[in-house]
This record gives sequence, structure tokens and C-alpha cells, in this order.
Amino acid sequence: MSRLDAMIATDYQTSNGDSKTRWTKIGTAWPAKQGGGYSIVLDALPLPSMSRDGKLECRILLREPLPARDDAPRGNGTPARNNRAPVDDDLDQIPF
Repeated sequence: MSRLDAMIATDYQTSNGDSKTRWTKIGTAWPAKQGGGYSIVLDALPLPSMSRDGKLECRILLREPLPARDDAPRGNGTPARNNRAPVDDDLDQIPF
């Protein structure tokens, strides 16, 4: 195991009342070079949420990264470049 994603779960309800969970990657963890444990780099800090017993808590799950997909949207929501329509760059067709 070389790298783990640090994830948080956020529960929410859809417009029709269904309960769903959204997973957000907030960092990365690597096995420590010396001894047991992990080195963790957080890109964002999770906000505490109220647990069922009334305590504030922050939970971070470390899991293996999911395999990359070619058709997955990038951070700005556009599809990967290889899924776009070809561009016609023939500048000789300009009518002036």
C-alpha cells in the first residue's frame, strides 16, 4: 500500500426525501518511513458535526484511491479532453 485518500462523509437529503451520503477527498496519507503509522497531509479541514450522542466530532476515513476513469469530469466539470468533439483548425478556409 503506497498511498491512501483521506475522505469525509456528509449526509444529506435529496429533494424527494431520500437520504444520501457525499464523500469528499480532503487529503492524502502515506505509510510513515520509520515505525508504524501514517503521515497525513490535509488539503482541507473538516468541520465538526453533532454525533448521535450529542458530541461534536470530526471523522476522517483513510481508503485506497479509486482507479482513474477516462470519462470522469475534471475539477471544473468538463469531461476529459479525449471525449470532446474534434476541432477543425484548417485556417485556409477563412473567407477573407
